[in-house]
Amino acid sequence: MGHPAAANDWLACAQSWARAFRSAQRGRDSKITTTESKDMDNKNDNHRYTNAADERGAMPERSAGPIGRRPQAQVGAAAETPRHTRRNVLIVLGIVVAAVAIWLLVWLFACNGSSFFDPSARTGQAPYKTEEEMQAELDRVIEEGMFNISIASVIEFEDAQAEGTAYIENVPNNRYNMKVAITDDATGDVLYESGVLAPNQYIEKIALAKEVEPGMYSCTALFTALDPVTTEQTGQAAAKITLNVLG
Repeated sequence: MGHPAAANDWLACAQSWARAFRSAQRGRDSKITTTESKDMDNKNDNHRYTNAADERGAMPERSAGPIGRRPQAQVGAAAETPRHTRRNVLIVLGIVVAAVAIWLLVWLFACNGSSFFDPSARTGQAPYKTEEEMQAELDRVIEEGMFNISIASVIEFEDAQAEGTAYIENVPNNRYNMKVAITDDATGDVLYESGVLAPNQYIEKIALAKEVEPGMYSCTALFTALDPVTTEQTGQAAAKITLNVLG
């Protein structure tokens, strides 16, 4: 049999060690719990921060560059130049097109209008002249403010619809364009009216502007001189002629 006192001492010591172990175990568990709690709090804070950022919306990115400059404004300013260039090109093209259109209208009116160049006019002198007469006409000097007129004194027509030989001429040395109108002295009716003849042009054949009965008609051929630049009337001259309608 052992000593009862020793056994009791050993038992008391064992119980003391057991209490110390349980106390240490509880302290370690408490630290672990505290650490886990802190981690959970951090996660919750991060979650709240993320949610708050989502609710506010993503922060806009800032582009690098000098403070106060806005790249968007620079892009817009750069885009203005092509638009202005296109507009200027369109304006220039519009002016050119308008000028060409006006020129064409004037040209068409001048060439085809009844008061401008006669489409039946021929270049040169009337073919009935001899070479000596043509040369003499070229050598003639016509004074400023004067102009010569030339037309057949008698113009015959086979009938009222036929053409007659008139030899209306604007001689080479005239300084002015001219046109001629033939009127019936008895009635005042205009029986023929030409377009414009430039110097060194003539009209060989003419047709009556209205149908008349066969017969002899005393008429006046009125020549009107026109300024070659402004087309304004500068003077008139007249010649007495006879129209002979045969049948």
